[in-house]
Amino acid sequence: MIDFHYSLIRFVADSQRMEPINIGIILQGKDRVGFRLYAHVSRKKGIDAATFQKWRRFFQEEIEGAAVPLFQPAKTSPEFLTYLQELCERTVLLSRPLSVSVDSGNFDQLLDSLYQRLVAPPEQDVPEAANRPTAIFRQMADERKFVQRGMKKHAHVIVGDQPLWTAYRQVVNGEVMAFDKIEVATRIGETANEIERMPYVADQLSAFVNQTIDGKTTSNFLLVDELRKPFAEQSEDEYAAMAHDLKRVVELISNKGGQIISSPEQAVEFANAVDKKLPEPSIP
Repeated sequence: MIDFHYSLIRFVADSQRMEPINIGIILQGKDRVGFRLYAHVSRKKGIDAATFQKWRRFFQEEIEGAAVPLFQPAKTSPEFLTYLQELCERTVLLSRPLSVSVDSGNFDQLLDSLYQRLVAPPEQDVPEAANRPTAIFRQMADERKFVQRGMKKHAHVIVGDQPLWTAYRQVVNGEVMAFDKIEVATRIGETANEIERMPYVADQLSAFVNQTIDGKTTSNFLLVDELRKPFAEQSEDEYAAMAHDLKRVVELISNKGGQIISSPEQAVEFANAVDKKLPEPSIP
């Protein structure tokens, strides 16, 4: 087992109520230190954008900037997280250092996994979801009890002893099917985060797609919604930039061997295919 240490970055919008929310995470281990912030947390009610940007710069300078041995402990030392904790005050706090032990020492994978589990906003369905591939698949998966029948949620994709990334869903039954999503619902931050993580997933696909794991073939799928219009309060320029990024990462996944599910019809067909891969539901 390999030991890592992490601290949660927490924002306190009201110092009297003292109800902090997790907005980021710092991970330390294997002679590395890195952090990840929820990029659109400043859109949340009660969080001042200027204050958030100030603290973002603080963490960038302290963690990613040049070392200052006279004032900082070594960035990979146990004292470094405590040092950062003492510098945080009032609106932004750092949790005490916490430990996690994992079988594999993939730093970036662990940082992403902890971020998704402890910081990223939870998934939510929206009523108008009927024509979105991501929502169609989720609805069919719920109705047909895919998870109860063996579909894994947010599980590591592992080749040999190496975890590659945390897939949105995974089915292992005769073949290994890993699938991810880019959902366009009502939360711009969630969509942006899913777009931003796709290049990392694409980098891992050459080690997964069209391989054989324990005698099973492998395949990757990306469920992706159409970005039809700007989000609320999103400028036309930002919308155009997000649409460009979305197109780019979809092409990237496709070029790396991922199969794109981008229409309601394809989502239904895909859900039916997954249904056939899973064991029949037990009869009470």
